[in-house]
Amino acid sequence: MNLSDILYNVVLSPITQIIEISYRLFSKLFSNTGIAVLGVSLTVTLLCLPLYIVAESWEEEERNIQARLKGGIARIKKFFTGDEQYMILSTYYRQNHYHPIMALRSSFGILIQIPFFLAAYHTLSSLPDLQGKSFLFIRDMGKPDSIFTVHGFAVNILPIAMTIINCISGAIYSKGHGFREKAQIYGMALIFLVILYNSPAGLVVYWTMNNLFSLVKNIFYKMKNPLKVFYLCVVTFILVVAFYILFVYSGGAAMSKRIPAALFLLFWIPVPLYIKGINTLINRPLNALYSEKKVRTSIFLFSALSLTILTGLVLPSGLISSSVQEFSNIDSYGNPTEFLHSSFWMSFGLFIFWPTCVYFLFKEKLQTILSFGFSAILLCAVVNAYVFSGNYGSMDETLRFIDGFKNPSFIFMTVNLAIIFLITVLTVIIIKFKKAALLSNIFMISASAFTVITIINTTKINKAYNEFQGIMQSKQETEKSSGTIKFSLSKNEKNVMVFMLDRFASAYVMQILEDKPELKEQLTGFTFYPNCISFNGHTLMGAPALYGGYDYTPFEMNKRKDVKLKEKHNEALLVMPKILTEQAGFHAYLSDLSWANYSYISDMSFAKDIPEVDAMSLLGKYTADFKAEQLLPGNEKFSLSHIMNRNLFWVSLFREAPSPVRPVIYYKGTWWENGIKEAGSSFAEWFSILYSMDKITDFTSSKPTLSVITNEATHSNEEISMYGILPEKLKGSGNAYKIDFVCLDQIGKFCNFLRENDAYDNTRIILVSDHGIGNRMHERFTTPSLESGYSKDHFNPVLLVKDFNSNSAFKVDGKFMTNADVPSIAFTDIIEKPINPFTGNEISESPKDAGAIVTEDNLFMPHQSKSKDIFTVKDSSWYTVKDDLFVDSNWSKLYQ
Repeated sequence: MNLSDILYNVVLSPITQIIEISYRLFSKLFSNTGIAVLGVSLTVTLLCLPLYIVAESWEEEERNIQARLKGGIARIKKFFTGDEQYMILSTYYRQNHYHPIMALRSSFGILIQIPFFLAAYHTLSSLPDLQGKSFLFIRDMGKPDSIFTVHGFAVNILPIAMTIINCISGAIYSKGHGFREKAQIYGMALIFLVILYNSPAGLVVYWTMNNLFSLVKNIFYKMKNPLKVFYLCVVTFILVVAFYILFVYSGGAAMSKRIPAALFLLFWIPVPLYIKGINTLINRPLNALYSEKKVRTSIFLFSALSLTILTGLVLPSGLISSSVQEFSNIDSYGNPTEFLHSSFWMSFGLFIFWPTCVYFLFKEKLQTILSFGFSAILLCAVVNAYVFSGNYGSMDETLRFIDGFKNPSFIFMTVNLAIIFLITVLTVIIIKFKKAALLSNIFMISASAFTVITIINTTKINKAYNEFQGIMQSKQETEKSSGTIKFSLSKNEKNVMVFMLDRFASAYVMQILEDKPELKEQLTGFTFYPNCISFNGHTLMGAPALYGGYDYTPFEMNKRKDVKLKEKHNEALLVMPKILTEQAGFHAYLSDLSWANYSYISDMSFAKDIPEVDAMSLLGKYTADFKAEQLLPGNEKFSLSHIMNRNLFWVSLFREAPSPVRPVIYYKGTWWENGIKEAGSSFAEWFSILYSMDKITDFTSSKPTLSVITNEATHSNEEISMYGILPEKLKGSGNAYKIDFVCLDQIGKFCNFLRENDAYDNTRIILVSDHGIGNRMHERFTTPSLESGYSKDHFNPVLLVKDFNSNSAFKVDGKFMTNADVPSIAFTDIIEKPINPFTGNEISESPKDAGAIVTEDNLFMPHQSKSKDIFTVKDSSWYTVKDDLFVDSNWSKLYQ
């Protein structure tokens, strides 16, 4: 990370995220981009108001000092020159307790605008939401307003209006001030005119409103009792706006949104009472903190440091160390510890840089509040992160919850709030009884402890990453001799192709065919089995049976306690290739098999020495070509690393927050991003393989072939509208549906490719997933969830089969199937009574006749099992399902 990135994360990132949050709040409330920008301006102005008050007091103090010293300075300059003048002036300044550098205070009001301007410029100048949106007379908020042209020159009214307002504001503010101060104000107005003249109208609207608010502020300064007048005006404004929101506004926002917005505004009316309460708190229980500067500052600094390390290093490193491979080799990032740089510096900016600036700008009262507040926040953050962590499910590559956000129980949240209240009260009691130094020592120790935990976590990450690099190196060595073609099919012999599309939703199939009817023609000969069940809602336990048959359902794998889970899993992956190569003369191609060698990023080296088997990893090999052809202009800068750098920090805030506040932090499935899209993700790495199948497949094999191709594009759940692969009418659909659509569409195109090369009739194609998606309840389920609330749709994988020489119209078969039937389907009419070479059992579809034994247990990573030999799932999680999975009565507990 370079210096500019560090400065951005420390100085601008906190402001940028305030702008993003306020924009989204106003955008959601009013459904109007222009009003949202005005709301951002109002928010930033109110937040900056205390800083402007300090700046004004400093500037006034500087003006008074300059006026007092003016006569003496003039006399010294009149009678002395050179070094003698310098020495006498220095003595004169020292006698008056003044230093020339203090003159910078007169520029503080301008200086504090710079970071806020840069943050606004960074956010609003490239905000996708502004593109093409109109507001009042502005046709496109994402471009200069260009109201009219003069001799071919575009005249932008907004920057001119902004400058006029700025000059009027400056004239009012600088009335009676010196020429230097006036020149500074008008000079800055002209500089902003030049900078913003050709900027997007949305950004200029923001800065124009800032200047308008500044004008109002300066008018108040010239009044008698400005605070009282300002308060009355604010109260009037709040009441009018609240009334408008509740009883007049008709912009489409539901009353359920408008009432909280009005209540939020009304909350600020009793501010004088809040201030009085804070003063009482400071003068009584917190008086010991107020009166002891050294202890107060020590508590503030050590609590801020501890919060920074906890938020920026401890929690992110703990998350990364739980699954190092998922965070490895993303974009230009290699070792995932590189992600800690952004989270640390963002935390440094939020908890140290800006709070420290505020702390030392203000006097004892605000310092006391900050010191007490940070100590209580730190203690609560530790308790929330480790005692009330909750179970919110697994996350995808962009750190969003895969199955949606699930609130914990009311009791959990109530207890959490009660503990927070007790911690806050205890903090007050400690300070009241003059034991504040104890807090300082605790926070010093906590900072040291958090540093040690970070070192331990990063050591784990580095070790796991080095092991992962060894796996990747092994892959490269395995594939270094392979050329462009990865799958060589036969035109004369039989081909069996199994596409394992991770988490493809069976419930989407018919809707996809409705949205693209011509796909039915491409899938001629296919039979769709909607009544299909998998054995778990996650890949780890749902995939082995798909590859190896019924010997590898979770229940059956647990019977073989004398064999390691990793070994049983690898066996499952090899059942089809070993049987077909050894008993039927096939050649097998295997790519990216799920959890191969129990590695999250498939380690195919375990199969590299098996005769007649080509084991390979294709992940990411065709990403660049796919993006070069399909990434739409304007999306180049968005990347998975960009998203993860931002969201890793927000996940830490989520864990530190009280449980009732967490839904606000993870607002509607996002971390408060605004129009952020992601184009460097795992979707592109996986989908590019399907996209390139016609380029990496030929028809030169003299042997029958098996191709088992695993693809996780369907598991990515990411925004894909930045690619030119999606019909316009589907761009408003959910991410999961859009991804399943384009993947099935790509399979249809590959089927046409087989037809064009006379290899469709002699190819059996099985399209299957390891489990369902879980967040779209299939309409056929009477009761869509189990007793625990676990979605039955998790157990409903896709299963589409095209047999040899099958050219009948696409059809649907309601027969009860499981994804463990895949090996049996693959062997049909090729091998009679195939035998599993590892267990000696015959492979058939008959085991499901007695019912499929499935588990709803949420075990999805190898390390989550307490045993290396069996899946340590709860007895209450087992169900037997028979005949029709959509009928409630066909689901029964295995252990009553």
